[in-house]
Amino acid sequence: MRTIEDYSLIRKIKSGDTEAWEELVNKYYEQIYSFCVRRCLGDRVLAADLTQDIFLKVIENIDTFKFRGKFFNYLFTITVNVCNNYYNKKKFSQSELDENVINSGTETIMKNLMMEESANQIQVALNTLPDIQREALILKYYYDLKVKDIAKITGTSVPTSQSRIHQGLKKLSNLLDREEFMNG
Repeated sequence: MRTIEDYSLIRKIKSGDTEAWEELVNKYYEQIYSFCVRRCLGDRVLAADLTQDIFLKVIENIDTFKFRGKFFNYLFTITVNVCNNYYNKKKFSQSELDENVINSGTETIMKNLMMEESANQIQVALNTLPDIQREALILKYYYDLKVKDIAKITGTSVPTSQSRIHQGLKKLSNLLDREEFMNG
């Protein structure tokens, strides 16, 4: 059903219907923004900027969109690429992340992890994972995508995506010291 709706909207957009564009943006904005927030270590301002860039890229390239596969996968491919390009340009280093963790105080982090709800604990742990693993886990567990779709979106093979998910889950499990992540 979603695919048929998307194709109908895209046909209208290609013929110049601005209301259809607004409807498409409204339909996916929160999902894209949420992905960006998670991918950007919780930085909501950066996530909003990247979300705008993503939708700009979509509208710039909508005329070349072919009706093969799901629009959702096409949109997430652009999303992943925009986020990766941002971090590649910025050269976000692991040392910056380590400094942020050290500066906020290890005791405070541990105390907060014990007190905050599970979702916040998971986000903190996700933020420490390598980008490729964090990305795969977000797509799998927050967006319920199949491994083959994750592989298409990230431009990797199915075994590589499976490996990234498995390694990410293993690291999360160690970070959170919870076995249910491996069984979920």
